Amino acid sequence: MEQTYQTKSELRRSNQYVRTRSGRAPLWVKIMSLAVIWGAVALGCYFLAQTYISDILGKLDAIAANNAAQIDQLNAKLTDLQNAMTAHQASVEQLQEQFLAVEAELAAVKEEMSLAGSSLSTAAETKQALNDRIDLLGKELTELRKLIKQLEEAARVY
Repeated sequence: MEQTYQTKSELRRSNQYVRTRSGRAPLWVKIMSLAVIWGAVALGCYFLAQTYISDILGKLDAIAANNAAQIDQLNAKLTDLQNAMTAHQASVEQLQEQFLAVEAELAAVKEEMSLAGSSLSTAAETKQALNDRIDLLGKELTELRKLIKQLEEAARVY
């Protein structure tokens, strides 16, 4: 603060530092402006939170829709799988019936060979034909066992 002396012998402030009452705002204006600023900040925060929450809700709705679509796909795959299991079960039953028929034929051929006994030993051609038939039935039996095992493994996989 600069002090100057005037011709009169009193001490006074210079004019540039003298405060005037006309430049000041009343107290109620200051309080209202502060309240308006805080209101604007609060309103801005509210809209920001509202936008953030609506964005999160939109993402949750999209996730729920995606989950519903995946559940529908899984249900369709499960239905297909159950249908395939039913078809495999029918195939297994059919192969088991064939297997039992081949075993019955093989047992019948063995019984005929034991009954024929010595008469077969004289007829080499008949013996060879029966051995070929037995070998053929044995191979068919082996193939049927392999198919049954494959179908059982396929059923276990599902």
